Amino acid sequence: MRARPYVPWLWLLPAGALLIPFFVLPLLAILRNSVYRDDPTRFLVPDLTLANYVKVLSDPYYLGVFADTIGIALVVAAAALVLAYPFALVIARAAARSRALLFWVVYLPLYVSVIMRVFGWLVITADSGLINQVLLGLHLTSRPLHILYEVEGMTLGILHRYLPFMILPLVNTLQKIDGAVLKASASLGAGSWLTWRRVILPLSLPGAVAGTQLVVAGVLSDYVLPLLMGATSFPMVAPTIYYEAATNAAWALSGAMASVLLAIVGLFLVGANLALRRFAPWASSL
Repeated sequence: MRARPYVPWLWLLPAGALLIPFFVLPLLAILRNSVYRDDPTRFLVPDLTLANYVKVLSDPYYLGVFADTIGIALVVAAAALVLAYPFALVIARAAARSRALLFWVVYLPLYVSVIMRVFGWLVITADSGLINQVLLGLHLTSRPLHILYEVEGMTLGILHRYLPFMILPLVNTLQKIDGAVLKASASLGAGSWLTWRRVILPLSLPGAVAGTQLVVAGVLSDYVLPLLMGATSFPMVAPTIYYEAATNAAWALSGAMASVLLAIVGLFLVGANLALRRFAPWASSL
């Protein structure tokens, strides 16, 4: 019996029932508001203007907010990539029972509320916290480092939150590498470092790119950690959007900021995929 061509599309109805009203429609409302005009007396005035985008893309304050947020996202992604590779290699090469335990170590932070993790990092990064106690105990500093409510402490918290999103795609890609390829590399005289650089690294690029996309996109849109752990002198995009909308009642301006942020995330995701296909075509076909 031949299946009807429309049957597979029926499976998309449950997801569409959630996606359209709770994502697409609010997104369209934000895009509409971004071309409206803020008015102190009339709140949000229907209009068709690009003044909000001009302000966001020309005002030094908003440009600085976007630049700082993008910088933090790239730093966190780079640090997560460096930390995730060794751990992902251990998981990929571990026995089944050990691999399950290591996966649980990766998944466990995802089960804990982000608020609880923030409170934990507040204790760790305090002037009398664990980090400063270790540094003082090792005599690496003569006085406590002030990292609580600073960029450094916020970066640590963000890195901890998004590190699993880098590890999991890497593990998935590393597990797909044929062991015979690694044995062939060793039989040809390549050491561990050369095998990693010439075999493992190129073949695991899809996982690295996917993990980087997840981390960068998450950090760019993160609201909780920058709000609870960040410094007031270092504003990030998501808290700034909320501040403009909730405190200044600038819904049109905040809509333009959200639209610009969405465009940045989309361009990064597409650009990373295109770069992978351009510079590593063997990896994009895996």
